[in-house]
Amino acid sequence: MRDYALSHARSFETAGAASLFGRFIRNWRARRAVTRLDSFDDYILRDIGVTRGDVRWASGLPLSVNAAVALEERALQRQRRMIFD
Repeated sequence: MRDYALSHARSFETAGAASLFGRFIRNWRARRAVTRLDSFDDYILRDIGVTRGDVRWASGLPLSVNAAVALEERALQRQRRMIFD
């Protein structure tokens, strides 16, 4: 069992660089998708639950952050504030 755990840990170490690169690619794609939202009408953005400012904020995040996830979290926080205020 110990040998299996050690070999499994080594495989994760070698896959670490590939997964980091994969994460940057996913985040880059998510940023491209978020950036496309800037071309939407304000009415559609409001219907989605985000503002143009939110979209521009998320587009400016570093590649280490998934812009789509950050934008969604920001929209959910706004909704929660509206409910509790």
